[in-house]
Formats: sequence, structure tokens, C-alpha cells
Amino acid sequence: MYHQVVRRIIQGAFRHLNQHNPEQVVAMFAPTLIHSFAGESALGGVRSSPETSIQWYQRLFRLFPDLRFKVNSIVIAGQPWDTRAAIQFRVELTPPYGGHYSNEVAQFIRIRWGRITELYLYEDTHKLEGLLSQMAQAGIAEAAAAPIVG
Repeated sequence: MYHQVVRRIIQGAFRHLNQHNPEQVVAMFAPTLIHSFAGESALGGVRSSPETSIQWYQRLFRLFPDLRFKVNSIVIAGQPWDTRAAIQFRVELTPPYGGHYSNEVAQFIRIRWGRITELYLYEDTHKLEGLLSQMAQAGIAEAAAAPIVG
């Protein structure tokens, strides 16, 4: 029963992200957390607070205004005081210069008493960095910005 509740919460979080409403997702974060995105790109780095995490999501949606998330699978284990979830999903978007972009993502989260304390995102960073490089060359300066950390 508990894992079904967690599954619904995670699915709801992705609905909020598809509506580009990250505030609802960040509201689930613990005051101190690890929010990590692999790589050194404008989206890479580690954030340790809801405030820097919301800045990251705002950047994500500025860079990719039509970004969509498609969840493929969710695996949940543990008890309310130490729950782990693994989510496999696909991101899809239209780059500003046209065409189509998609990437497979693995996300691992840790939840303690209903608050996300750790969130790790892994995708093909080489593919993402190629997209961001093309965007920077097209004049989108934020695509080449330093990661949001702290």
C-alpha cells in the first residue's frame, strides 16, 4: 500500500514537471538535500537546497520551453523512513533551431518521511552537451552557462 502511494506521488511530480510547474516538485524536497545532475554542462552539478534546485528547474524550462517527460518505469523499495525509488523516463523536446531531441534518463531518489533527501539524474550527457553546444552557437548564452550549484 505504501509503495502505491509513493508511486502516485512520483507520477504526480512528473505531471507537474510536464506542466512546467517545478514549485510543486520542489515543495517535496527536504530543506537540505542532494540534487545532482551528471556532467559539467549548464544543467550539471550538485545543488543542496530547494532554492538552488528551483533555480535549476527554471533554467531547464527556459532552455527547453516545450520539454516533455515520459515515464517508462518506477521501482520502489523501503519503508517511510528510508524509501528508494528508481525511475526510467524519456525527455523529448524541439530544439530552438528545429528538429527533434530525445534522451533516456535514469533517476534515483531517496525519500525520508515524505521528503526527498537525495535525487540523482543520469542521462547521456554527451548527447545533452552536444545539444547545449549547438544552442550556444545559435546565440542562447544560458546553454553555455556555468552549472547552478550550492
